[in-house]
Amino acid sequence: MTEHPLNSSEVTGDELVEVEPAEVLLTDRSAGYSPPRLLPDVRPTGGVIRERWEDFKVTEIPLYTPCGAGEHLYITIEKSNRTTIQARNHIARVMGVHPDSVGFAGFKDKRAITTQTFSVAVLSDAQVASIDAPWIRVMGLQRHKNKIRTGHLEGNRFEIRIRQVEAGTIDDAKHVVDEVASSGMPNFYGPQRFGIHGDGARIGSCLLRRQVAEVVDLLLSPRDGVEEDYREAYAAGDIQEALRRLPPGRNAESGLLSSLRTHPGNLRAAVRRIPAPLRRMYYSAYQAELFNWVLMERMARSPDAFRVPWSGDVCQFEGSRSRFHVDLDETATEREKERALKGEISPTGPIFGRKMSLPAGEAGRIESAVLISEGLRPESWLSHVRGLKLDGTRRSLRILVRDPEVIWEQPEQALLLSFTLPAGSFATVLLEQVMGSGSESPTV
Repeated sequence: MTEHPLNSSEVTGDELVEVEPAEVLLTDRSAGYSPPRLLPDVRPTGGVIRERWEDFKVTEIPLYTPCGAGEHLYITIEKSNRTTIQARNHIARVMGVHPDSVGFAGFKDKRAITTQTFSVAVLSDAQVASIDAPWIRVMGLQRHKNKIRTGHLEGNRFEIRIRQVEAGTIDDAKHVVDEVASSGMPNFYGPQRFGIHGDGARIGSCLLRRQVAEVVDLLLSPRDGVEEDYREAYAAGDIQEALRRLPPGRNAESGLLSSLRTHPGNLRAAVRRIPAPLRRMYYSAYQAELFNWVLMERMARSPDAFRVPWSGDVCQFEGSRSRFHVDLDETATEREKERALKGEISPTGPIFGRKMSLPAGEAGRIESAVLISEGLRPESWLSHVRGLKLDGTRRSLRILVRDPEVIWEQPEQALLLSFTLPAGSFATVLLEQVMGSGSESPTV
């Protein structure tokens, strides 16, 4: 990797730029998730996904191959209509270990058939046969020397069926997919990143600021647009009844209610009962929302700003995490634009944290304005739970889609899309480009 020295007379990045957000920002975070279509003149297919579990399949592509020996048993499972946390807890219960000791690379969709690998530090695999249940089955066993941790993942392979579309839409779908495969698409976080009610980022923001009452309200109290029986019981002061009515798999809410039953009124103690993986997920949702906001800001200025670098940008080499600052002079910027159009590099956006490198130039002004508008500084990103670090990083603004295929299934009268995405990217972002933003996805 070649590091390009920055002109010392210019803003060099890595430091917050003191700006007035109202003078910089063109969009508002409260406007929510609204990515533009890259080919607005191509007719969207419309349709419905996730009508059935088998219509949405996800298979993990591991970062490495287990060596075959070691203290960690790698258990590859296939699950249906359950969250990754539910699968993890089930495996922990069967194997007789604490849930936090079970490793996995990333969260997978609930309403889908998904294949992923968990690691358990056990010497015997005698209990593995008891893992199988109607919704989960063991697909393979291997051994390795280390625990699987978040990010130990190269990508995911998707097979997604779109129903309630006309056969003639396949040409439009192929046109969009071919364009995306050629040039990439914006690496937005999809709506599922923010939880079933879209509250994940708000909860993460409140956790960061130690606003414990707000966290409890978001997870337990009734409010407009959210109809859940356990919330009514909680509002009536009946904690035991709220626990009884709580749907399965709601581990954050269960931890809060169990603590409040034992220690009534102690909200701070209750919030500490939120499991570490879920707390990390809430923090990440807040970081993801701010990333989306920065990406929207860039695309409001230029539709191709997700793939074409600006002066001062922090760019990333495709296929690696090596990054560099783009020089602020015009010649250097044009050189990096050419490399980006060839697919060699992509500009990056912020996963804000204490140690994240900020860009220079206009990109630095935008990211600084977003952070300042939230009342934050880089040093504000400090988890109040031991072991949870919020150092931050950079994330590519562009997704490169690999091995795409679009076919018409005559017996199913449906479009079947197959493609591979890098770790951390969302299939729904591609589906929105194909189907349009008004398409439906049944929920549970």
